[in-house]
Amino acid sequence: PAGVKITDADLEAVNLTRHDFHGEWNYTISPNSLGSER
Repeated sequence: PAGVKITDADLEAVNLTRHDFHGEWNYTISPNSLGSER
């Protein structure tokens, strides 16, 4: 939504794996390990 701020720390906490082909566009978001849920 508009106006929602995402911090660098929030973004770094995302378990994101970039693909070899155009990793800036193609990536997989996997669940975080157990115990890191909010």
